[in-house]
Amino acid sequence: MKKTSVFIYDELSDRLFISNKKENDEIYGSVRLLSLTLDFTTDMRVVNIELREASRFLESLNINSNILNNLSDAEFIIQQQQDGYLIYFILKAGAQVERIPYNIITEKNLSIISA
Repeated sequence: MKKTSVFIYDELSDRLFISNKKENDEIYGSVRLLSLTLDFTTDMRVVNIELREASRFLESLNINSNILNNLSDAEFIIQQQQDGYLIYFILKAGAQVERIPYNIITEKNLSIISA
């Protein structure tokens, strides 16, 4: 079964929202970390991510933020690392694909599971 995601980029507020939520998923709560908001299900899977100041973040990594205005697909992947978590935003605009890392360093395991 192919993973499907819903994405929205709002240029006015400069927010990128990506959802992997399935119809039967129930949101348990949200956590705000730096410029991210993560929504969790009752089984602690991250199903929604919102990135505030998305264009500024891309520009800080020397990535042209114009990709946000031309998105044809967007998804995220979360990988647990020894000192925290690495979130990859995978943004597609036609043939252009950007894999953008976002590090979250923690002292404790947050029990985050990628959707």
